[in-house]
Amino acid sequence: MATELQVRLTGLAAPAQFVDWARPFPDLESCWDACDSPEFLLWLAARACRTAEERRAIVSCLAALTRQAERGRHRPDPPVERAASTAETWTRAGGAGLDDLLAAERDALDAAERAAVVAAAEGARARMLVRSAPRGRHASLRTGRALGALAGWRDADQALRLALAAAGTARAAAEAAQADAAAANGATPPPGEPAAPEWEARVSESARYVLGALAHSQPPGQGDKATRKAARLIRRRLPCPRLD
Repeated sequence: MATELQVRLTGLAAPAQFVDWARPFPDLESCWDACDSPEFLLWLAARACRTAEERRAIVSCLAALTRQAERGRHRPDPPVERAASTAETWTRAGGAGLDDLLAAERDALDAAERAAVVAAAEGARARMLVRSAPRGRHASLRTGRALGALAGWRDADQALRLALAAAGTARAAAEAAQADAAAANGATPPPGEPAAPEWEARVSESARYVLGALAHSQPPGQGDKATRKAARLIRRRLPCPRLD
């Protein structure tokens, strides 16, 4: 039998995995404090938010996570930096406008497309080198080349995820800016409905890409550590949402 908290989360259309995970918790606050999934935390915060200030705080979290993932790269990507910076600027009163955010998103998506081409090429090269590597004492050179191609694929894949995360952050900020403009014009959502339809899905998707980029920036087996660190950042910046 579902708990009261699970019923409430189900009513919000929460991801099924999140609803299942929430079973042991008596209330939302204890669930929030224990959750180590940045994706779930940001989804819930975005789903429950109603004010411009709350939306700006969520976008600020996304931008901070994007920058955290970017610091794990040897070569910063200007479009990623631009998207994160533009989103951060928007969170401050009188900052970037909607056109700036949409332009930053387009630049980040272009960067993602370039990274996807490189990742596909490096992945194919690595597979070819592994299959053709001879056995025995002559294998070391080919093996080294295969490992180099694999490292190239990992780097390009991280760049792809990071660019998609940055694009998602800029898009989330743009959608929040549109919601703010609608509210300023007197348009308000029905009771119990989010201010921007499907905005929480956009926020959660961006968080998912950030987590992928963070995982690639960590040594093998350290991905969970990066995830927990990201969750702590979110809880420091955002209070437990109110569902009433």
